[in-house]
Amino acid sequence: MYFNYDNDQKVYVIPVLPEKIKVSAKGQTTSIDIEKFGEVLCKGKRDAITISFSSFFPAAWGASYCACLQKDFRSPADWHNWMISLENAANPCHFVLEGSPFAINMYADITSYSGEEEGGDVGTITYTVELKEHRVPVVEKYKVKNKKGKTKKKKTSSGKRGNNKSKIKCYVTKSNDCLYTIAKMMYGNGAEYTKILNKNKSELDKEAKKHGYANSKNGNLIFAGTQIIIP
Repeated sequence: MYFNYDNDQKVYVIPVLPEKIKVSAKGQTTSIDIEKFGEVLCKGKRDAITISFSSFFPAAWGASYCACLQKDFRSPADWHNWMISLENAANPCHFVLEGSPFAINMYADITSYSGEEEGGDVGTITYTVELKEHRVPVVEKYKVKNKKGKTKKKKTSSGKRGNNKSKIKCYVTKSNDCLYTIAKMMYGNGAEYTKILNKNKSELDKEAKKHGYANSKNGNLIFAGTQIIIP
């Protein structure tokens, strides 16, 4: 089971599978009463698929209860923050469930997430999450073709399922900038500066060489006018 993001560039494997998972898809029907005939049901398209389950993020990896490999294990705090970030994200997450009769593989929005830490098991977080299928509607536009009133139908979107690929963000450095202040401005946390450094180290080193330095000294040398990518 996965909660992925950014076109699967960010992969999170659920550590402990839930004991049960609920999948529901409510149909849309309208009841019409026709005189001298009776009730008629008009069936429309179904609602978005809803998925809900509960499980826990263990404080430590264990082969007997973890569904993920040890190298893919993440701390409960990382998972808790990841779920909240997905809930607040502008794009849907990519939810995948393998090895089950449901075989779910869809883009979804997290509509509800709650985590709880109990005193008897310090560090472990139990949680409940609900997701809804993310669907892109087909919008149709009608134009008058001629004076006789004939119309031509034109689709303006494909109706394919959405994606969650993040748009690339760029930033042009200014005088007195440093990676810490840029990270604080972009992420709200200066400690995230290493993400910017790892993504732009070669560009920063290249710019430093233009100014007579061997390298950027791990991002400590920043020159105004350098365009960097914010991952």
